[in-house]
Amino acid sequence: MATITVTDILDVEAKYEVLVKQSLSGESAYIRAKETIQDLFDNGTITDTQKAEVVSSIIGGIANSITTASMSTAIQWASAEKDVALKKLELSKQLDILDKELLLKTAQIEQATNATKLAKVESLRIYGASVFDGSGNIISIDNTGKVAKDIELTTAQITKTATENSLTSQKIAESHAAVHKIVADTYVNYGNFSYTGLGVDGITSIAENHLATHKTLSDAQKDIAIEQAKGYTYNAWANALTGSASMLGTAIAAEYAEFGPGTSGETLLNTVLATAQNLKSASTTSDEAVPAP
Repeated sequence: MATITVTDILDVEAKYEVLVKQSLSGESAYIRAKETIQDLFDNGTITDTQKAEVVSSIIGGIANSITTASMSTAIQWASAEKDVALKKLELSKQLDILDKELLLKTAQIEQATNATKLAKVESLRIYGASVFDGSGNIISIDNTGKVAKDIELTTAQITKTATENSLTSQKIAESHAAVHKIVADTYVNYGNFSYTGLGVDGITSIAENHLATHKTLSDAQKDIAIEQAKGYTYNAWANALTGSASMLGTAIAAEYAEFGPGTSGETLLNTVLATAQNLKSASTTSDEAVPAP
């Protein structure tokens, strides 16, 4: 593109010179008037004095008119050229602006195209592939998008939560049953008790509240333990009595021992009697099941 420059100087002088030369040469009115006056003078129609007057009045007027008109025309000509140059410069700037706007519009179109592509990609990622009708309305979407997966996850979480709630309810019921079992076992095993002083250090005191006629499992186990202890003690003293009686019988048969006061026979006989007495004590109903001395 050509560079257009505009100065602040009006080129009037050269144009004025050209106009004056054109107006005073060739077939101009000035030359024709000059030639006509010369012909009249050559033919004797006018005298030298008349010629001078005519030249002074007519030719001088024509020359003044031509110079004045040439100057005015030169100024208008220069102004018109300046206006045209300014118009060209203005049009050039407008064309530059249009070129920039075209580049901007092209960039905006490219940006809009990229944004549309990104929007489609994002829509596919979020909602999955969509099916549209002829009017652009969505008919259906598949289950490959994030929204569908979030819905599936939410549904699974709801199901999981419901299952966990059911499991929690079952655990609560189990806890209640365990509490009932502990209470029932405690009542069966130990009876009815009340406690006081429950704190960080535990229970400080317990009071038995069940009736004495209420036989608990611990009472029964205690009785069984007593009877077992009696049985063990009974067997021990029975074995001891059998051994000591056998020794006594052997001593009598061998005539080894004497049975007088302070004799070994008396000691052996007293041992047998004491063992028999302890065996008798072990078979009584004493809770202690301890043999008598």
